[in-house]
Amino acid sequence: MVQDNWCDASAYSRVFSGDVVSAEDGASVGVSCLQEECDWRGWSDFSSFKKVTVFHPGEQDGLVMTVLHETTGVVLLRKTFRTWHIYSHALDLVWWVGRLRAGRVVVLVVRGSGTYGLGDAISALTDLGSLLARHAPPSALLAWAFIVGGRTLLETMSPYHRPSNISLHAHFLLPAAPILPVLPRGLVPVSQERVCDSQAALGPLCDPVAPLVMTLSLVEDGQKEEGKGKVGVVVCAGGRFQYLAHTLVKLLHNRGLAPHHVIVVFSGLPTPEVLTFLELLHLRHSVVDVPLEVPSINHRLFKFYREAWRVGVVTFPDVLYLAFLDEDVEVSPDWLSLLLHLAPALTLDSSLWCVTGSGSPHPAQYRDPRRVIRAGRQPGWGYLVLAAEARSVVGTWPDAAQTLLYDTFLMKTVGRGRECVFPMLARSRHYGVGVNTEPEIHHFYFLGLPLHDGSPAILPPPETLTQQQYDSQMWARLRAAVPVTRNPCAPGFLRAPDDGPPTDLVFFFFMDNLKNSLEWAMLGECVGAWPYSTQAMHRGTVELPQAWGGSMWLVGVPASPYHTLRPPAVPTWRPVTDRQLEEHDQYFSSLRPRPNLTARTMDAALSHLFLSASLPKDDKPGPSLAATDTPPSDGTSDATPMDAPNNTVSTVTTPSPYANDLTAITTPSDSAGDLSALSSTPTRSSPLLESLPAAVLEGTTEPVSPPHNNKTDMYVENSELNSTTPTST
Repeated sequence: MVQDNWCDASAYSRVFSGDVVSAEDGASVGVSCLQEECDWRGWSDFSSFKKVTVFHPGEQDGLVMTVLHETTGVVLLRKTFRTWHIYSHALDLVWWVGRLRAGRVVVLVVRGSGTYGLGDAISALTDLGSLLARHAPPSALLAWAFIVGGRTLLETMSPYHRPSNISLHAHFLLPAAPILPVLPRGLVPVSQERVCDSQAALGPLCDPVAPLVMTLSLVEDGQKEEGKGKVGVVVCAGGRFQYLAHTLVKLLHNRGLAPHHVIVVFSGLPTPEVLTFLELLHLRHSVVDVPLEVPSINHRLFKFYREAWRVGVVTFPDVLYLAFLDEDVEVSPDWLSLLLHLAPALTLDSSLWCVTGSGSPHPAQYRDPRRVIRAGRQPGWGYLVLAAEARSVVGTWPDAAQTLLYDTFLMKTVGRGRECVFPMLARSRHYGVGVNTEPEIHHFYFLGLPLHDGSPAILPPPETLTQQQYDSQMWARLRAAVPVTRNPCAPGFLRAPDDGPPTDLVFFFFMDNLKNSLEWAMLGECVGAWPYSTQAMHRGTVELPQAWGGSMWLVGVPASPYHTLRPPAVPTWRPVTDRQLEEHDQYFSSLRPRPNLTARTMDAALSHLFLSASLPKDDKPGPSLAATDTPPSDGTSDATPMDAPNNTVSTVTTPSPYANDLTAITTPSDSAGDLSALSSTPTRSSPLLESLPAAVLEGTTEPVSPPHNNKTDMYVENSELNSTTPTST
């Protein structure tokens, strides 16, 4: 364990004691006050937490983040990232920690198998000061407490082995920060200060040096109201304040959008902080009451979106278009401009029903910001429909909840086989993680796709997207395209033509059903197209623009009408042999290799932290830290070790006023000889210890509770809800 021993409790009027538990069946953080002087009059209040049932092992495993107020110790945020999965959740963690303001106290605790999927977050955690995250084995117990932009308070790690090592206990002391202005005085409204003081992870809005000032002049000055009288924007919101704040700030930086164009629809009553935030942005809101007595969350969402559409129709009765946006979808500065530019196509061509800012879902393509295409698909995120059609939909939308996902309902019931118009380069992007997020799909097909920066781009006239003109262009380009017969499940399939200037290429594959095709799924996986359905196709054909100047066209035979352009000598790709199927599986697996975890071991952590510095010639290395059952002690400890059960590794530190006078209380568990924890203290300072304010590697058997007055006693489980766990000591 690495701990900063800079805290002398007697020197501070307010000192908080933190107890952390990382275990297979839960994770908890307990914060209590040691002195009577901990009361603080301000905008944050002390509050206790309601107890909830401990989560069952399995999909609830992950990394639990608790954010504490640096002055009061109040818990501002609790969130669990399901990093038992290698995709999406670590990137979501990066988003959240990247929005924490300097000075906040953060405690990260692993529950169960929460270190396995940390890969995409390791660089961010290391930049924040973690020494152990990059070495955490795929199954490890880990706890880290730190001050954002400051120092590490505690960092400890132990391998997770059943039944010997199933919990890790640690303790730290935290002197309360002095009472200072939350934001520069006079720069922002007092209400914004209050929101920033009582919340965490609001990003630029709460930057302590240069906060984003969201005044009415900022969101309206200099903006030509392109959408005045034309469009109303409905933002569908749940209870995720941080996502909503980011989305609304991005939305109001859209060119041509004023606050009176927008209404935020909530499922349930928003908190006072959210209402204050909406007042800062000069936004209206509406609350819809969706009964809790529904079979599932998707039944509830189905009813909520029905009511959100109804609110949009009632709020904007005279507009031509209605646009819909979710709380975890960010938009580019030209999102609304693009939607309104393309919207006339909906009245020009009855075979179109929506314009969406969601880009093409095919990863393997060059994303020209000027290109716009049409295809059959769900509306995605950040889309626009005709207001007249929205009124018609609300009148026929079933009142009873259906098991069908609402966006699938929109595509099948509202779309009725019609197509949507969308850009190659996205103007809206789903960055959040929600109840229906499938981590692998979200990671590769949505989260990783780029968002346009808003720079000017010349868009095609709306009339060119009508079916007659669009198909005419496709016939011309496909007639001029050069057929290719190379293996799509091998490297180099999307390479430029071997000879001559850049030109379009065309590849013919077997597909006899426009709604379902195994061959398309296999082809899509190999070439980097959306493989999970035939969405984003136009009449059985997909275009993949490439950086070399042309496009690779994929044409289904015989489902696409363009299959008639296939020369008789050009074969239709259809994998049927065992060798072809195996070739596909091997190639697709090579495109998504599992993370290499061989370097993430306890041995690597020890080597990196303590064994890299060479010893003087006259010094002989002592026994390995990993092999030492009882580390040497300088006898200055004021506590005694206790007998240990075999299933616990705990740590506690006695603060010392001297940087290198390190005192550890240690009684290792039976597995200590097998690197059960980073749990030893050298008798002389190592180069690492001399470079830190103080460092301790230790292991004891039970958590030790210091005497304190319980002004606040808060235990936080790995839940995003208000929750507690019983005291661990």
